[in-house]
Amino acid sequence: MRLCGAAITVLFVFVMTSGLAARPERVSDSAECKRIIARLLEATDATFDHYSPSGESVFFRSPRSVLSCMSHRRTGISFTWDASGFPPNEWFRLLAKAGEAVTGADLKKLESASRQCQRSALKDRTKRADIEIPKAKIECQASTRDGGGVDIGIWMDDALSVSPALNKR
Repeated sequence: MRLCGAAITVLFVFVMTSGLAARPERVSDSAECKRIIARLLEATDATFDHYSPSGESVFFRSPRSVLSCMSHRRTGISFTWDASGFPPNEWFRLLAKAGEAVTGADLKKLESASRQCQRSALKDRTKRADIEIPKAKIECQASTRDGGGVDIGIWMDDALSVSPALNKR
């Protein structure tokens, strides 16, 4: 019985490490996610950094951000500001451009709602807030303690079945 179990284990390892095992497709390899990445790079002049091991997250630098491509119904961009609880105007503009590239939501509404979300998070005892606008949900964390920081994520409205941004181009 031990020999049979060992043979199965060896066979399993061989199949998983050989070309016989199909590599599971990462969500970030999907055509939809690749189009969103292209729009993000164009809108923000960001630089690609790396993929997460799961393939669900794409990391960028300059600006530091993360695109989460978990499914066509749950995709979003997250920006982080570590210098204080009050990012500069340019940071909010860039965040809104990235949010527009992901969700197709109105640029001015995204920027305004992101600022409102950040202010609400600073006032809330949990330091969290969220706001929904047409085509997007904005989730925020903000603090002024220990040097402060802000993290804002702009997500596709997960009630939509297809990215509205895909229909823009």
